[in-house]
Amino acid sequence: MKLHWKKTACDRPDPYLDWEFRTRRKPNPDPWCSVQIQIRPLRSALESLYELQRAVDEGYVPDHDVPAEAFTIRMSDDERTLLRGWIKALEGPKPPKIDEVDMQFFIYRKETFIYRGGRFRDPGFYRSLFVGPPIIGLQFNDFNPQPDPTSFEPSFLAATKVAIGIIDDGIAFAHERFRDRRMVSKIAAMWLQETEKRSPADNAVVFGRRLMHDEIKQLLQESKSEDRIYRKVGATDFGKTRAYNPLAARVSHGTHLLDLAAGGGRGSEGVSILAVQLPSVATIDTSGLTMGSYVLQAVRMIMTWADALSEAGKPIPLVMNFSYGLLAGPKDGTQYLEKALAGMVRHRNKRHQNPNLTRLVMPAGNSYRTRAAAKLELKKEVETLDWVIHPDSAATNYVEIWLDTGAEGKPGQAPVEIWLTAQDERTSPPIRPSEGYIHQATIGGGPIAGIYFDRIQHGKSVRELILLAVNPTVRNDDCREIAPSGRWKLSLRNLTGTAITAHVYVQRDDTPFGYPRRGRQSYLDHAGAYDRDPRTGDYRLQRDGWPIRYADTLSSIATGSMNESDHVIVVGAAEASEGHPPSDYTSSGPTLVRSGPDCSAFADEGNALWGVLAAGTFSGSAVKLNGTSVAAPQIVRKVADELRAMAHPAADSPDVPVGINSAVTNPVTIPIDPPDPRLGKYIFRPRSDRHIPRRRYPAVKEPKEKRRR
Repeated sequence: MKLHWKKTACDRPDPYLDWEFRTRRKPNPDPWCSVQIQIRPLRSALESLYELQRAVDEGYVPDHDVPAEAFTIRMSDDERTLLRGWIKALEGPKPPKIDEVDMQFFIYRKETFIYRGGRFRDPGFYRSLFVGPPIIGLQFNDFNPQPDPTSFEPSFLAATKVAIGIIDDGIAFAHERFRDRRMVSKIAAMWLQETEKRSPADNAVVFGRRLMHDEIKQLLQESKSEDRIYRKVGATDFGKTRAYNPLAARVSHGTHLLDLAAGGGRGSEGVSILAVQLPSVATIDTSGLTMGSYVLQAVRMIMTWADALSEAGKPIPLVMNFSYGLLAGPKDGTQYLEKALAGMVRHRNKRHQNPNLTRLVMPAGNSYRTRAAAKLELKKEVETLDWVIHPDSAATNYVEIWLDTGAEGKPGQAPVEIWLTAQDERTSPPIRPSEGYIHQATIGGGPIAGIYFDRIQHGKSVRELILLAVNPTVRNDDCREIAPSGRWKLSLRNLTGTAITAHVYVQRDDTPFGYPRRGRQSYLDHAGAYDRDPRTGDYRLQRDGWPIRYADTLSSIATGSMNESDHVIVVGAAEASEGHPPSDYTSSGPTLVRSGPDCSAFADEGNALWGVLAAGTFSGSAVKLNGTSVAAPQIVRKVADELRAMAHPAADSPDVPVGINSAVTNPVTIPIDPPDPRLGKYIFRPRSDRHIPRRRYPAVKEPKEKRRR
């Protein structure tokens, strides 16, 4: 076998999207994509806002689109309401100060009008910040001439003391654990983002379906079973081709996590739940290519709902849980999804002039032993790693190489030379990647592997990225050609006179729990990377100085600086055993700007089946799940209690400190000094819930019976 390499210009500014475009099996003639845009110029934003409003109302961008089309741009009613609100405010006698986040909006555009010549084809009044991949099978809801924004019942506004937001899949909104003592639902609003089904019942969102509290209340009264409710609203639908129906299974990830964060029992009074259920296509694509645009819109929607709940008085506190993770990225807080999420949380606090108003809780990741991270010190010698790609893997495999060069290098070209050799090849040609181009490899047909290069600047710092992409090893509906499986060789040589540090990360491509198998996680390997562990007898003990690393394995969207603020909280997982060690899988710091997670919670309990008990999909059931995603919602509940106590203090209670730094003095926490790179500053120990008993091990020994005489 021989790979034939060819250099060609990129068709998309983002390498992930460029590879998706090149390897499509069945190109959609004119698909739609979600776009996060930035109004420009900010100094005269009002004119640009007028143009955006006119384009959305008319359905096309004047002098940019072809008016003969039915429509080429769409925006949800909540976004349109926000747009009109800013226009009205800037038209007033005292226009408010605005910043970049204020002037960001989410729209939908046909792919034809987004790109041109490998760059964004933007009109003069906005620039594209982030574009998602084409949404296959998207069916828009009808267009409302006048936007219909979200509103809540006055009684619900008065009762809400704190809001808990969750972004996940499989959220069983009819479950009894999400009702109060009167059996009335605590869910204020929910957005079912499933895209292949339009909803004639709700035109306020562009796609999917929105469920408000009064509708959920009516469904609970009229329906005989939870299953009928989910079928009625389209949350389970076996009549159409869908990757998975999580609410038809015994275990659903979102239900389990929401029970830990806001389920019935202690501390749930006055809590309103704001939920967004991601579409199955976003969850099963663990590389993050599909997920990002849905998640950003979900956070935007939850914050809009939280502000609507605040109309009767001062803004309510909001704690959000997003228990997803990625393996590859810059790991310095600059990955776009991570930076955008942190910026949105920080902006809500700034806008309401309250640093303790909004928090986002995220898991540290479960990749400690996945062999997905390595570090190479590149000098004159060629450094080589093995990249093992499994057979029968229907997901694209990616590796990101981040270079800390310490030198500028040649403009437009990588400072290193790279070889990417398939298992059956003797050698491949040396390649020096260039900006704006792809080196793609073929075996007679379409591309099966590609190499990209990009220089990314944030302020004065510059980092260089090399992205490697290899097609699935089994045919699927998304890809034209399959790649050979096996042990690929990845070799790097420094072309400069200065030492270069290369951080190598394999992107996540496994299959989420419960979903039909799609991807199989590829991993890095090296002949001398491991030793025999004398305690366990296996060969997972790392050798010092070898490239494969267990450190620097934090989720790439949970690596921002710990010194800026505690508005984003990263949570690790601990075992509820003697000594409280880290769970075997929980990821570790340090990264470039973060020493490790902020804190941890117990995610493994019991003598046999490890995990944490919480609600199953249907009322009356309890199931066990583990992982840092299970630890995170326990911290959500704790932080929500603190924010609520601070916003509504009792007359005889002292001030309640808020944030991760104060929790070490809390009696339900176990302080760690010095902080652990896998556990953080403390381990949270939740109190038992009457509905679900907590189990610890080893079991307490019973006193021996006295011998009978």
